[in-house]
Amino acid sequence: MPGTRLPYVQLYNVLTRYMHASTPSKERQGNMMSNKILLLTLVVVLSVGGFETALADTTRKATPGSSVAADGNKNPANLAKSGYVKVGRAKLYYEELGEGHPFVLIHGGGIDLRMWDQQFEVFAQRYRVIRYDVRGHGRSRSGREEYSDEDDLRSLLKQLGVEKAHVAGLSLGGRIAIDFALQYPEMVSTLIPVAPGLSGYAIASEPVRQYFADLGAAFAASDTEGAVEVMLRAWTDGPHREPAEVDPAVRERVRAMARGGIGRFVSQAGGQVLDPPAFGRLAEIQAPTLCVIGDIDMPDILAIVDAIVSNVPGARKAVVPGVAHMVNMEKPKEFNRIVLDFLSRQ
Repeated sequence: MPGTRLPYVQLYNVLTRYMHASTPSKERQGNMMSNKILLLTLVVVLSVGGFETALADTTRKATPGSSVAADGNKNPANLAKSGYVKVGRAKLYYEELGEGHPFVLIHGGGIDLRMWDQQFEVFAQRYRVIRYDVRGHGRSRSGREEYSDEDDLRSLLKQLGVEKAHVAGLSLGGRIAIDFALQYPEMVSTLIPVAPGLSGYAIASEPVRQYFADLGAAFAASDTEGAVEVMLRAWTDGPHREPAEVDPAVRERVRAMARGGIGRFVSQAGGQVLDPPAFGRLAEIQAPTLCVIGDIDMPDILAIVDAIVSNVPGARKAVVPGVAHMVNMEKPKEFNRIVLDFLSRQ
């Protein structure tokens, strides 16, 4: 009966938001609901809630209204403003640094704003850089209510006095950035999706399906470290490398964020997805657009970028060789150069 299947669809959508490609087809929903591992995950994550509890003590502590350096440490030579803005029942944590035209950075799913550490100060030399923890991530405090990520972003920017900004986002953040550009085009100066998700895109590749199965098995076993390692293998190493082939410092930075983020994210029901979704509306995007992608990312992410470049008027693509999903963390200097060069030409 339809009423008995709804919780499993909800779990599927939450996990899909985690791997960054929302709103799967009905056929994909059916396939996922038939997966016994993920049905067991529903019981563990949504009913018991133990996985979130196991991770709660690893989430960073916040000091509202404080100033922190880009590496999270007190640094009197280069302090960033930080604080919270209230959005509905939630409080979104943000940090900002620099002066000039606003430039918003949106992190990936299951991690937090620290993924931009190697961009924050660099970009702030030219722009007013704002990075924030998406609802359900990092230091942001979630409220049980209906919401959308793009509306959250609009509220954040309005309360910070920002009318228009450059908007960049990786993965989940890329999906949010694209949806925001469609929902509030007047607020987007340029759009920079980095290895982005895309609302309305139906996942198709075997590596992503395997990721779902492995993540579900870890959740079913309440295996915190196992789930984090599954995330690292899929989204930091990528489908074509072994862990030993990846900079161990990058893996550990992602691991540190994921330990405190993956459980909170998946156990939260998630927000509303743009309706109609972005996949069929890419031609409506008005802002100058640059996609940045690693050449050994997941097949679905590569396909999403190709769809954006083919359908968004004037969109360009920059391919960073030898990296997977975490482009800005693996090759920060090359990433920074690509982005700053693009912005300087607008």
